[in-house]
Amino acid sequence: MQIERHEARVLDAVIEAGGFSRAAERLSLSQSAVSQAIANLEHKLGTQLIVRGRRPELTEAGRRLHAFARMLQTEEHEALQDIELIRTGALTTLSLATNSMVNRYFARTLLLRFCEQNPLTRLKLDVVPSKEIIYGVDEGRWELGFGPFQSSMPQHFETRVYFNEQRLLAVHENHPQFEKLMTDPAAVLAEVTLLTSYLDEVTKRSEAKRLSDQFAAVWEVSNLDLRLALAAAGKGVTYLSNRLLEDSPGMRAVTGLPEASIPREVGIYFNRHDPLSTGARHFLAICDRQFASASAVESPERGDAP
Repeated sequence: MQIERHEARVLDAVIEAGGFSRAAERLSLSQSAVSQAIANLEHKLGTQLIVRGRRPELTEAGRRLHAFARMLQTEEHEALQDIELIRTGALTTLSLATNSMVNRYFARTLLLRFCEQNPLTRLKLDVVPSKEIIYGVDEGRWELGFGPFQSSMPQHFETRVYFNEQRLLAVHENHPQFEKLMTDPAAVLAEVTLLTSYLDEVTKRSEAKRLSDQFAAVWEVSNLDLRLALAAAGKGVTYLSNRLLEDSPGMRAVTGLPEASIPREVGIYFNRHDPLSTGARHFLAICDRQFASASAVESPERGDAP
């Protein structure tokens, strides 16, 4: 047994138009053709779908089939819209930037799910430093940014927090100042190099002294694996997410400094004044479900990142 799309469309038209004659006008059919289509459908299913009257009413079986018919109508409408977008070259694009931590631990799962559900959407993904993402979203280079929030985010951003993390100052056991950094970091901090993913431009600096100014030198290396390799070679210290630190052999957290641990909220942000593309809305929905599910299984005693 198979329900034909035409039959579902006729049923939907009868209910939405409020009668067989009005449905016939809407579908450009004769009233007898509409009546015959409903009768054939009821015969095929072996049950009454519509209670005939001045205004037709659905039976319980009819309500279920009508819900299915509405779904078909919606899917057909969306498919036609997508086809038109493809024809005109205006199909939506998901423009997304993530930082290294989000890319390493979450991007694969989220993007595979997105691509399975949105196979026709164009995808543009960049993995860049956290601060650069904020500037880029603000300037319109990316529609969505996914990474740690800074202490001061643009007021026109809408943010969705998914979890918390600690940005920890870390040093590898191979660093020549390792023992001193473990015991008295304040005494040697000005003698070591900071390996960072991004260095603010002078025009974007706040009036307050930057954290990077407390080190002997700053090496700006956007690639996470290369920063870790340089740290393992004893060339400098770097800031890592607590999650990344756990997965980085030989790296140890530096403690005893106010700036050694920086709490951060992590999530997605975008310009609330710009309408989101269909792709962006779908990706947000996937992330909302993913991290709501992760929070639900988290132990009540824990308040840290999932």
